[in-house]
Amino acid sequence: MTPSDLLERMAATFKGEVGPAIEADYPRTQAFLSAVVLQKLAAQLRLAEAHGEAEAVERQALRRDLESMLREIEAPQTLRDAFLALAENGDDGLCRFIEALYGAREELGAAHFEALLGRVRQTMRRTLDRRMEYAS
Repeated sequence: MTPSDLLERMAATFKGEVGPAIEADYPRTQAFLSAVVLQKLAAQLRLAEAHGEAEAVERQALRRDLESMLREIEAPQTLRDAFLALAENGDDGLCRFIEALYGAREELGAAHFEALLGRVRQTMRRTLDRRMEYAS
């Protein structure tokens, strides 16, 4: 039995047996909410490997696209440095890149800024969509 299967079974027990057996409103509600939390956790565990692989592919594509875009423009050194750190620092590197991008907004001009930010948002949206698979 996988960990996600175990959590699903626990959720079913809370929903089908524990919750209905409790008389008081507050504890019964807590039992049902526990089932919801367990179901979401089970889904997150079940999807973790596929989401991790998709995230790695997305981040690689983002780095490749940003590198190509930065080669075509005169970007400030702070932005280029933040891009180099992107590959090494995961989410923290992406945050730093976004901060550097906003810091270089004036220097880049609206068109280049929007193009770079749009590409980052594309990846972030896909990440959010994956997280919504187990959050809903």
